[in-house]
Amino acid sequence: MPNPKKRGSRVSVHVRIRPLSENELKRGDTKLELEISSPPDVPSADLAPAARHSKYGLKLTTPPTDSDSVKTVQVLGFTVPKMVARRDKSYRGFRRVASEETDNRNFFRTSVSPAVRAALAGRTSCVFAYGHTGAGKSHTILGDGAGEPGMYEQASAALFEQMAERMRGAGGEEGGGVAAPDAPLLQVRFGEIYNGEFYDLLGGGARCYVREDADGKIRIRGETDVGTDGTVSTKEQAVAAARLHGEALEIVRAGIAARKVGSSGIHDQSSRSHAVLELEIVSQHIIDLREKMNRLLSEKIKIGHQHDVLKVDIHARQHVKEEGMWVRKPDAKPTTEEEYETIARLKKESKAIEKQLEIIKTALEAATSGAGCLGGTLVFVDLAGSEHAGNAAEGELSKTETEQNECREINKSLGALGTCFRTLSTGSRSGSCYRGSKLTMVLRDHLRSPDAGTIMVAAISPSSFHTTKTIHTMQYAQLVAGY
Repeated sequence: MPNPKKRGSRVSVHVRIRPLSENELKRGDTKLELEISSPPDVPSADLAPAARHSKYGLKLTTPPTDSDSVKTVQVLGFTVPKMVARRDKSYRGFRRVASEETDNRNFFRTSVSPAVRAALAGRTSCVFAYGHTGAGKSHTILGDGAGEPGMYEQASAALFEQMAERMRGAGGEEGGGVAAPDAPLLQVRFGEIYNGEFYDLLGGGARCYVREDADGKIRIRGETDVGTDGTVSTKEQAVAAARLHGEALEIVRAGIAARKVGSSGIHDQSSRSHAVLELEIVSQHIIDLREKMNRLLSEKIKIGHQHDVLKVDIHARQHVKEEGMWVRKPDAKPTTEEEYETIARLKKESKAIEKQLEIIKTALEAATSGAGCLGGTLVFVDLAGSEHAGNAAEGELSKTETEQNECREINKSLGALGTCFRTLSTGSRSGSCYRGSKLTMVLRDHLRSPDAGTIMVAAISPSSFHTTKTIHTMQYAQLVAGY
């Protein structure tokens, strides 16, 4: 029975069965028997609201094996009946189960399009693709570049179409209804998490640091630079704004080309990193406010650095360390009038910047919390393939030390993500579970955003060659679904 405490779950789990791959067909793999069960009294093709809140199930039946004909076994010299393992396993609690015949366009329409509507209402939605290596995660999220557009590409097209329609309805730039600074744009961020480190795919693959700022928000920043005038600046994660759907595609494709891939026993172009693609609806006014905020923060850091250096110099001049304690020197030179004035001036300048920052924060909140689409965000996460210890029977050849480290980091972050999903399912606001990995830290603010929605796509193969991995994926999906 489902846990009654989990009825308010914001995690919608969708299962997607891909067709047999070319390699599986060449190998002559036997197909698993996969039986999709629709909600009672609701046809599987019905897209009415009732269907969207119903639960689908999937029954998996493994093919017969040579050992099935063995009826008895020898145990300590005695012949005993062999225990017969069940060949069928049932899983339930899914918002939808897509069969092999479902292409990317139909899957987007039935499973992901609600996330686009949420973004157009100014809310945040996250779409994850989970599954073993070669299960079709990247194909679902990023597409194949050959007529099968991924979820992000279709979402971008839908967003630009709706934004253009709203502009026309409001008079547009030409009609004078919506001023150019307030016209909606699509801002793109694209990064990957590889071996526990974050890399900026739009910033030349630069390594970034994930930190919590003074306001409790997660910030992704690059290296710190100190200018000749003492200004301390940290490079934010690279962003690119697109005014057209084609521009957004070019930005994302450049990031995809920089992503780390490797070869596995299943897939010769296996994603070895978690890719996090963020599409946010903004305006030029919002971009300008954020840039101004970053400049003020750099100036505030510079002033704080000058203040701290002066205070430390004064303290070091007036004190000496004896037996681990700072003791004031008998002949200590007192703080000069000029030093007092400098400290007071720096404090005054810092407070003035804090006031400006508060004004900008208020303006940003007003710009992104209205009734329009500004601030709406879609986060697409193409998770690295879940992997387990090497098993030659399932195509897992012996791994190098580097591959073993990749496996450990991937599984660690997937485990931490599962914990966060279960926390969301219970309605808890606890933040401790997000500290389990770099992936969950990066996604924390998105997942905890008010009225945020989360869609998890569990991608599986119908090949019996991957039975164990398919079962692991279904177990994870059912756990996330709250059953």
